[in-house]
Amino acid sequence: MDPLISVIVPIYKVELYLCRCVDSLLNQSYRNLEIILVDDGSPDRCGEICDSYQAKDPRVISLHKPNGGLSDARNHGIERATGGLIAFIDSDDWLPPHHFHTLYNLLIAHNADIAVGNYISTSDSAAEIPTNPISISEYNNIEALALYFTKLRVPMLVAWGKLYKRELFKDIRYPVGKLNEDEYTTHQLVYFAKKIVYTTEPLLFYFQRNDSIMGKGFDIRKRLAYLEALEERLKFFHHHGVHDFDSQLNRLRFLLSFKLDHFLLQHKAAADLANIKIPRQQLKFELDRCQFNLRFRIFYKLYFLNPALFLFFYNLLKKSD
Repeated sequence: MDPLISVIVPIYKVELYLCRCVDSLLNQSYRNLEIILVDDGSPDRCGEICDSYQAKDPRVISLHKPNGGLSDARNHGIERATGGLIAFIDSDDWLPPHHFHTLYNLLIAHNADIAVGNYISTSDSAAEIPTNPISISEYNNIEALALYFTKLRVPMLVAWGKLYKRELFKDIRYPVGKLNEDEYTTHQLVYFAKKIVYTTEPLLFYFQRNDSIMGKGFDIRKRLAYLEALEERLKFFHHHGVHDFDSQLNRLRFLLSFKLDHFLLQHKAAADLANIKIPRQQLKFELDRCQFNLRFRIFYKLYFLNPALFLFFYNLLKKSD
């Protein structure tokens, strides 16, 4: 018999989309699923919908908890899960029927700890998977982490669209109260995996709606959380003796800090709200230890001489373009 896969679905204010998501799970060709619906204190009919699915199919477990955010809901599901394999799906997304069969077969065939599928971003419920040639790649943990700085960043970074061996979550949970929770977490799971297998085949429909977290514009809180997540990731790698990504991570930290400062200069009212504190001297010290081209090195050194003055002239130049 196929091993049990625990599928964790955090749910909050998705009454319009929830049935599409759960139906796609019930219609999987891989039948041995434990579908954990975590109602995160949703104020709409989501809780009622979860209970109705539990009444119809014994594979569905309907859990209810006070609102604690996406990370808290995922962690709640992890604690309840009994499967040897774990997967996540956001409650407004949906899967083609062969999703879990494909990921499980990849996991077994390649003796991997994480199987990763591609995805399609869409606002159309009738979207179909294109019939493009499919390629499959194997990576060790460091090779997979290097993909964070390539066009494969999103499928490698996000929690969904993957099948994980349960033991990876032994000491890892999602950070409660943080935005960009995947930025804090997935690299840890990848690091402790011996092998990761990736297929270019789209195995998930990512629903891009205007009010989704990823659908919003410049969000100071989200950018600050991303900056903090990059700092935490760098500390994690250093703790484990990994320095392969120092230059890429420090460059990202600087560019994000620069963009935040530039935004706050243009929106002075937002500066008080954000109360942003960027450890510039420590960041400059770490940048100086990395290898960069001359243009970037001059750019950040001039910025650190006088950030406010640099941003003032930078803004003038931008307006004159």
